[in-house]
Amino acid sequence: MKNVPMSGANLEIVSEVNNLSRQIEDGMYTVEEAAARLEKIEQLKPNSGLLQVLSAGLASGCLGYMFGATALEGVAAFFTGLILYIWIVFAGKKGFSKIITNIIGGVFITFLAIFASRIVPFVALRPDKLIIGSVMPLVPGVAFTNAIRDMADSDFISGTVRITDAIFVFAYIAVGVGVAWTCYTYFVGGRF
Repeated sequence: MKNVPMSGANLEIVSEVNNLSRQIEDGMYTVEEAAARLEKIEQLKPNSGLLQVLSAGLASGCLGYMFGATALEGVAAFFTGLILYIWIVFAGKKGFSKIITNIIGGVFITFLAIFASRIVPFVALRPDKLIIGSVMPLVPGVAFTNAIRDMADSDFISGTVRITDAIFVFAYIAVGVGVAWTCYTYFVGGRF
C-alpha cells in the first residue's frame, strides 16, 4: 500500500504520461524504455512559485471581474490573490496542514479585502467582490469535479474521499472568511 496525499495535480506530468501512453500504444517504446521514461517524468519539477503566484493573481482578478466586480475591484483582487498565494506557496514549503493553510488564507483574504476597500478613499471598492475573486485559487474545483466523475464511474470510495476532502476545504475557507469578517464587524462595526 502507498499513501497518496490529496493535493493538486501537476498537469505537465499528466500530459507527459498521456503522451507516453499514446507512444506505447503506437509501439514506440519497449517495456524497459517506457519504465525509464516514466522515471524521468516522475522527476519533473512543479512550476516555480513565482509562476504560481502570478497565475493565482490573474485568476483572482479575472474571476472577481467575472463574478460582478468592477475593473478596479478586479485589479485589487489581482493583488490580493498575489499576496494570498505567496502565503500558500510559503505554507506548502513549510509543510503546514491543509486546515491551517486554508483557514489562515481565508482570514488573510478577508483582511486584505477590507484593507483595500478602506485604503482608497475616493473609490468605493466592495470587499465582498474582492473576497469572491481572491478566494477562487483556494477553491478545489478540480478535486470536486473529479470526485463527481469518480462517483459517476462507480468508484465510490475514491469519489467519497475526494468529495469529503473538497467539502472540508470549502469549510476551512468559509471559517477563515467568517472569523475575519465577524472580528471586523465586532471591533470596527462593519463600516466602510
